[in-house]
Amino acid sequence: MMVTHHFEELPPSTTHAALLRRGRLVAAGPVDAVLTSERVTECFDHPIEVVRRRGRWSAVAG
Repeated sequence: MMVTHHFEELPPSTTHAALLRRGRLVAAGPVDAVLTSERVTECFDHPIEVVRRRGRWSAVAG
């Protein structure tokens, strides 16, 4: 298990993810279904663009 706020730290082998907001589970499951711009924006209540290129993740606040 790895805990991070920095998507860039996620290894390419990451298969599952969970999003927490104020100690409550917002989303959990396969990484491609959880780490989407829509779900991360909802979790942080702020526009976030999530991108995966060549197996590496990044997130940019809008």
